[in-house]
Amino acid sequence: MKSRLPDYGTDGDPTAMLLSLIAFVIVDAILFLIHSQVFKVLACLVLASGMAFLSFVFWHVLYIKFGKLRHRDAILSLVEWKGNETVLDVGTGRGLLLIGAAKMLGKGKAIGIDIWRRQDMAGNGPEGVLLNAKLEGVSDKIEVREEDIRKTSFPPDFFDVVFSNLCLHNIPSIEGREAACREIARVMKPSGVAIISDGFHTNDYLAAFTKEGMEGKIIKGKFLSKSFWLHTVVAVKNVR
Repeated sequence: MKSRLPDYGTDGDPTAMLLSLIAFVIVDAILFLIHSQVFKVLACLVLASGMAFLSFVFWHVLYIKFGKLRHRDAILSLVEWKGNETVLDVGTGRGLLLIGAAKMLGKGKAIGIDIWRRQDMAGNGPEGVLLNAKLEGVSDKIEVREEDIRKTSFPPDFFDVVFSNLCLHNIPSIEGREAACREIARVMKPSGVAIISDGFHTNDYLAAFTKEGMEGKIIKGKFLSKSFWLHTVVAVKNVR
């Protein structure tokens, strides 16, 4: 009997993507059928938008199926691991980064937090994290909590490393995303590192960390890689 493999889910809402593609096709077909030059032009614009969206879906599927684990490993490689770190994974989803970090630990601990919105990932929930951790053999090294990164229960200067991948952009306001970055800075130990990977707002994240006295940089996604649209902020908390 084959052993069960971990399932790290599908980022985003695949149903919403499919319905959006269908809507593009229907609207475009209707516009082309109307005998008016103006509507023909509109149809071409809708077609161009649909093709751009289809291209995004194509690269997104490649990321989910083939690039996700490689991108996770690239993020983890940015840390000089000692094995005794206390790690926070923000927006842990089904535990991809959390479990990857746990595998790098000896005496350390990895904590994953999320509010587990179902629209952010298929099958999103803490039970998926715990099952994947069991399948990966790291149940004793991880912990999951339902917490909002804008205000957590953790004490100051608690974590050596804070990770987040494709999470902070889901916070709807600039003020909310800045609050998340301030909270990350608060819970990090001096000399700790925050590694935030996202497809949006990475310049804002870096600016927010800089306001908190951290020093950092942005690593851009490699051209035509399966995660080329993801940029990664690496910020270090200065020693007081």
